[in-house]
Amino acid sequence: MLDKGNILKAKILIVDDESSNIIVLETALKQAKYTSITSTTDSREAALLYQKLRPDLVLLDLRMPHMDGFEVIEQIKRIETDSYAPILVLTAESDPSIRLKALQVGARDFLSKPLDLSEVLCRIRNILEVRLLNKNLEAQNDFIERRVHQRTVDLKQANQQLKKEIAERKRSEEELQKVNQQLLHAEKLSALGKLSASIAHEFNNPLMGIRNTLEQVLQGTKMEDSLAELVELSINESNRVMNLSLQLKDFYRPSSGARHPLNLHDAIDDMLMLKKNEFNKENIQLIKEYSDYLPEVNVVEDQIKQVILNILQNANEACPRGGALTIRTQAFDSVVEVTIEDTGQGIQQKYMEKLFDPFFTTKGEVKGTGLGLSVSYGIIKRHGGDIRVHSTEGKGSKFIITLPVKASVQEPN
Repeated sequence: MLDKGNILKAKILIVDDESSNIIVLETALKQAKYTSITSTTDSREAALLYQKLRPDLVLLDLRMPHMDGFEVIEQIKRIETDSYAPILVLTAESDPSIRLKALQVGARDFLSKPLDLSEVLCRIRNILEVRLLNKNLEAQNDFIERRVHQRTVDLKQANQQLKKEIAERKRSEEELQKVNQQLLHAEKLSALGKLSASIAHEFNNPLMGIRNTLEQVLQGTKMEDSLAELVELSINESNRVMNLSLQLKDFYRPSSGARHPLNLHDAIDDMLMLKKNEFNKENIQLIKEYSDYLPEVNVVEDQIKQVILNILQNANEACPRGGALTIRTQAFDSVVEVTIEDTGQGIQQKYMEKLFDPFFTTKGEVKGTGLGLSVSYGIIKRHGGDIRVHSTEGKGSKFIITLPVKASVQEPN
């Protein structure tokens, strides 16, 4: 419902070359309480006034000098952005074709002169109601479009935020899953460590009794040399089994000994000596490219030897049909680097990320426990170093161990 006050505040432009007609119309409009009235007797000013005022209604005469009403209508239509040109034609023309033309070019209605002022006011009110309703509709459409646009923007932002939250939640779930897996691995290692300690204890007690008995037999009984050799061999084998059980007890943390300076070349050569027969048997060529100068590192010797032996064992198993094994050492400003490279089967790319995970193995349950590289990684990290691997399936693998020359702050525990 339109407010009467809004209608009376509507802007009205009168274009008529007769001043008397303008005076009559202005007087009638003012008496009807219209408050915004502009007029001109020069049709050439009509377009400029329309552009400036943007009136809600134009009272337009058709027959005027310089520019007739039809031309004024065309100018107004070019200015008006919508299809509604609020023009009421006032004409003395009796020819129906003239009136029809006025409606065709854009006028909304027409009145014949001489004017009936009551009819003029009635037509003016009708056109203004339609005009103001149209403007209200445009304003509502603009408001709805702005709301729709804003809602669209809000929905896009909400959607982006939701996607971000989903991605963050997914990352959190992946991190939680990873932590749970690590905890599970830690629990497995702890349980296996306890089991190993129990097995070692159960083995050592009877083995110690057997060894002591054999020693007493050897010392207190006179026997042939061949039989004495067998007893001595049994004693040595008992000692070896006892040592193996002790190693089983500390399989994950080979020792908790103190650090001492170590010549890595000597440590590597010791482990190569252990693997010499297997390398010869598998027809693996050994190439040593040792640095002329390699400073000593401050490490737990048996732990570093275990790392070297693990990698040598992996290289051995990766070359079942022979190949080459290159061991290279280098010295840098603050670290030494040991590279062990084989020409074996290599590692599939899909396994690379899991290579140092506990219990992960590509060897199958019979050959591997999946602890060798995991233990080696832990040892090197506790020494303040790093271990990296590069591998190409079918061409071989390269393990690179770096250790600090100076003692690390973190001691093994």
